[in-house]
Amino acid sequence: MISNKKENRQTFWIAYADLMAGLLFVFIVLMGGIIVKYVLTQKNLNKREQDVSQLSNILKNQSDKKAQLEALNKIFGAKLEKLELENSELKAKNSIYIVQLKELENLSSNLKEQKDKIEQEKLKQGKIINEDELKIALLIDKFSKKEKDFNKILADLNYTKNKIKNLAGVKIKVIADLKEAFGKNVKINPKSGSLSLSSAILFDKGSSVIKKAAKPALEKLLKKYFDVLLNNPEIRSNLSQIIIEGHTDSDGSYIYNLELSQQRAYAVMKFINSWNKDPRLNKYLIASGKSYMSPIIKNGKEDKQASRRIEIKFTLSNKEAIEQIQKFLNYDEN
Repeated sequence: MISNKKENRQTFWIAYADLMAGLLFVFIVLMGGIIVKYVLTQKNLNKREQDVSQLSNILKNQSDKKAQLEALNKIFGAKLEKLELENSELKAKNSIYIVQLKELENLSSNLKEQKDKIEQEKLKQGKIINEDELKIALLIDKFSKKEKDFNKILADLNYTKNKIKNLAGVKIKVIADLKEAFGKNVKINPKSGSLSLSSAILFDKGSSVIKKAAKPALEKLLKKYFDVLLNNPEIRSNLSQIIIEGHTDSDGSYIYNLELSQQRAYAVMKFINSWNKDPRLNKYLIASGKSYMSPIIKNGKEDKQASRRIEIKFTLSNKEAIEQIQKFLNYDEN
């Protein structure tokens, strides 16, 4: 009888332990439904199973299983409270996610409405777009014609640019030919190709009358200079002017020196006309007085003797290139 009671009691506690283990399994299954916390709590659940296994072994090895089961019940109670707290937190987060999901659904609905409105607007604008496409096609055709005209003018401009560049080469040739013609005895400006003659040799002080003794040498120099410019067809085709310039020093007033320099330049021009028989020369010659506008400076001071001079110089131009540039500038882009 006593043995049966003892067995019944043992059976009761074993059944009670199994019941508690079943409850634990139910909680674990419930927790498995909580997706967000599943990964975070998986290790803890495995540890709980180990704890239960250890507790079961302890109950089997100890005589007072009731006290152990009560202790186990307290542990389960604490764990259950913790799980209930975590479950409450998950519910709260789930509520937030539900609200956010509704907001996303509303946003999606609004976007769909806007898309529908845009599609309707496209249909309304279809006719206008077709008209605009026709206008664009006409503009493209017009632009193509203008582009052809522009390309032609651009080609002409490039040709003209090459012509202008050739002027630099012509100038270099002129200077080289002048240097060769005069040799080392007469100095030709290496940059401009001008021939500078001292007024002290050509004129008395304050006078614009060429000295008789200076005329033979002056004629020889000028003829040689003009021959270089006129007898080469390439140079002559680009020749614009041959300038006789009179220059003075800064002594005296500007007007006085201007008049003197002009008279001296004119005197040289008149002297050239006295012996020149080449009709080509006349259309290029001009005379100009510069007063003391272009003094010769040496070591920061005016060299007055060098400033008093007659300069023979030339200018080059390409009339064809200038005409092409004018044509380009007058091009009507409209």
